[in-house]
Amino acid sequence: MEKLQLFLLIFQVIIAVVMIILVLLQKSDGDSLGGIGGGNGGANAIMSSKASANLLTKITMILVGIFMINCLVLAGLSNSSKKAIQNDLNKIIEQQEKEGIIVKPSTPAAPEVK
Repeated sequence: MEKLQLFLLIFQVIIAVVMIILVLLQKSDGDSLGGIGGGNGGANAIMSSKASANLLTKITMILVGIFMINCLVLAGLSNSSKKAIQNDLNKIIEQQEKEGIIVKPSTPAAPEVK
């Protein structure tokens, strides 16, 4: 279970980095990375700027969906492992209470109000 969580966490980081790069490539403003590699869609470009924008948008949306599903899976795995640890701790506490090792403290009485 821990190996699966580690794999999914590494996968999550990779998806996040790729999404950041794709979003930076999509913008056509001067402060983005869209100009790298002839992003203007000149005469020698394989794809026009509009077609590449559509392709980048679709890939980004697919990665967003994968990212969200991966988040939910990681949260579920984390919650299930937390519940398993809590159940183990409760069993140990109950066993020690039966053996007399742990004594439950009595609840203190509230002070009198005058």
